[in-house]
Amino acid sequence: MLEPYRYFAGKYSLEFHVFELSGQDVQEFLQKQSTYDFKALANQEFHLISFLDPQGRLEFYCWALKGSSSSILLIPHKLRDTALARLERFLISEDVIIEDKGPENWTFIFGPKSQDYITPESYKGSMLEESSILIRNYDDASPDLISNEEFELWRLLNGWPDFSGNHFSSELINNSRLFELSLSLNKGCYPGQETVLKINSRRGAAYSEVLIQTAKETFKGPIFIFGKKIGDIENCFHWKGSYFSSAKLLRDFRVADLKIDFTQNSEEIEGFVRYYPLLSSSFESKSHELFYEAMDCFKKDDLEQAEAKLRLALDLDPQFADAYESLGVMLGRLERYQEAIDLMDQLSKIDPRSVLAHTNKSLFLMKLGKIDEAEEQKSLATVKSFQRFGDEARLKEELQKQQQLKEDEWVKRESMFAQVLEIDSEDTLANYGIGSIAVEKKNWNKAVGHLEKVLKQDPGYSVAYLSLGFAYKGLGEKLMAEKIWREGIKIAAQKGDLMPANQMQIEIQKL
Repeated sequence: MLEPYRYFAGKYSLEFHVFELSGQDVQEFLQKQSTYDFKALANQEFHLISFLDPQGRLEFYCWALKGSSSSILLIPHKLRDTALARLERFLISEDVIIEDKGPENWTFIFGPKSQDYITPESYKGSMLEESSILIRNYDDASPDLISNEEFELWRLLNGWPDFSGNHFSSELINNSRLFELSLSLNKGCYPGQETVLKINSRRGAAYSEVLIQTAKETFKGPIFIFGKKIGDIENCFHWKGSYFSSAKLLRDFRVADLKIDFTQNSEEIEGFVRYYPLLSSSFESKSHELFYEAMDCFKKDDLEQAEAKLRLALDLDPQFADAYESLGVMLGRLERYQEAIDLMDQLSKIDPRSVLAHTNKSLFLMKLGKIDEAEEQKSLATVKSFQRFGDEARLKEELQKQQQLKEDEWVKRESMFAQVLEIDSEDTLANYGIGSIAVEKKNWNKAVGHLEKVLKQDPGYSVAYLSLGFAYKGLGEKLMAEKIWREGIKIAAQKGDLMPANQMQIEIQKL
């Protein structure tokens, strides 16, 4: 699958339509016209950029390659005419010459080892979130070629745009993944900037792209919760035992790992919201993936694979303490004691507070008959244990401080709401405020009294149903909690308050 490329390197070739821009004003022109901070690029670097109309809608996107004397734009074929018209329309008096080079083949090499392939003619940048280089007409045999199917899957999992331009949509960039991939929020003016920043400062786009993970396949089209549309699914693909759907989802539901129970074509589907990119490029994340895979191999007694994965994890993240410790224990069981001791020494260097580094080393030395050295390591383990107890005491003290700050905040808020209730004991906002604080403090009876008063005064106060359900659950009255939440779901759905409705549905399932 994709792991060899993610852990090492892979290549993929694409044909683009190529414009070469030359002249004294090229950098200034691209800086003012595109969404990306082009001046931040160094020579021989590339980046995905977008061009907008004055209303903030996408006109085209491309890959910009910055050279010392000229810059190159790699345009998806379907966007060539639009791109040329857009560039020429805003080219007024600048010293910029646009030369149409026609179609050319370019190769992306990406993954942790991609930098091994750098040449004087290559450009450095990012592709599919991975560290990458870009080379014209590359024909070397290595690294391994990524198949079309693998590349397309990777593109979809990480939410990158279509490289052909076939599925391009002239929409607000805020609604698109290109907002994250091709836009610099802090750069200077460009066409459409005012609209883009205004939308971003007002809670972001109403609908924007995320992934929804499900156990069953979904289809292109709208999805609903409580009869209200919450988004549109654009495509669905299978990955490691789950289905992932690219979806334009309503703002209130774009919460990482949120469980949503939606309907599509009258079918109930359970899903979880996942953010792009699904496949992380960070060495630390990949190292943890390998660590858990190694532990699975270890459980199956496949020690050779477990060792290989742990060593690769350490190659990607040389500071990964758990990987050193686990590999050392594994080698100790295989009676490769000196190798295990060397790993414990490395663990001590990266984590000087590690008790296990000295405890394990003591055991390995004992196996080699080095009794005095083993006793010395045992003593060091004891010293480190006392140091750790001190750290834990300081942590406990810090947690107590945080708890005190929280309690002080409760007192402040309760005092404010109590003053309102002295004037009007039926005030819904004040009763809800004190009731919700009582839920936080697990003062269930007090919470019930105030929250029931809220719903008596205002039966449409949807979030009060959620809090009151928690209060009854805290009292052990689960049937009452379910009844309250079911009533709340109806009210919230009628008002369009989908977030509390969805949360109450989740809580009912937990019961």
